[in-house]
Amino acid sequence: MSQVERRGIETRVALLALLCGLAAGGCGPGGPHVESSRAEAVVTGRVESEGKPITRGQVIFDPANVKRPGEVARTAEIGPDGTYRVTTLIGENRVTVAIPGRRPKAGTPYVQQICDVKAGQENTFPITVP
Repeated sequence: MSQVERRGIETRVALLALLCGLAAGGCGPGGPHVESSRAEAVVTGRVESEGKPITRGQVIFDPANVKRPGEVARTAEIGPDGTYRVTTLIGENRVTVAIPGRRPKAGTPYVQQICDVKAGQENTFPITVP
């Protein structure tokens, strides 16, 4: 084997080792961060559809996840001006809007969005219902 062939093989082996090391280093002991805290925060916002306030119904914040599987959803009544206020757990909450007498349009889910509620700050999440 010539010197040039040996260097080519050594270079490929070194590159392969580097790539394997980078791939293994990117994997931590688990998946993405999931909040486990039981700390609460206040969330406010306004519910609208086609630019107009929804004047009745409920906004449901569900903080349950793999680290808080039995956590109960928090519900807030929608006021006559379309606003709501609820206290829920920090971290990601799945938000659902329930409007009496209104069914979602075909192909539109009840879940409107995921809100990441933060501790120690104002949490305002406007919600648009299709």
